[in-house]
Amino acid sequence: MANFSQKVKSVWFKCVESVGQGAANLADNAKQKLSEINMESRRKDIAAELPKKLMQLWKDGVALPEELTALLTEQNELEEALAAAKAARLAKKTRPALTDGSDKEQPAEEAAPAAEEAVEESAPEAEEEAASEAPAEEAQPIEE
Repeated sequence: MANFSQKVKSVWFKCVESVGQGAANLADNAKQKLSEINMESRRKDIAAELPKKLMQLWKDGVALPEELTALLTEQNELEEALAAAKAARLAKKTRPALTDGSDKEQPAEEAAPAAEEAVEESAPEAEEEAASEAPAEEAQPIEE
């Protein structure tokens, strides 16, 4: 009988030891996965920050390769055009509605000064908004 109880104890200890080892393995795997997730997140942050830094260098007058300069120039022009379009839309929304129908369409010559004025007012806000948005979802991570 004593031999049987020793075998039961031995089996019980081995089961407990196996469960403990399995828990330790799960904890190690979780730590490794968390480390990988943190590294991927940081890589996305860096990939998102890189264009901002590059644009700032270009605006500061740092000499860059022609391909980059052309792309940054085009991006800057698109940002300005987008800011003007947003400002024109905002100006149109804030213009009071008249009931006699005389406010249907404003000629381009009349709308241009209002749009330019709105762009000047909203350009810093648009830059801050673009800087505060997290484009990490848009940035394509670099595959290793």
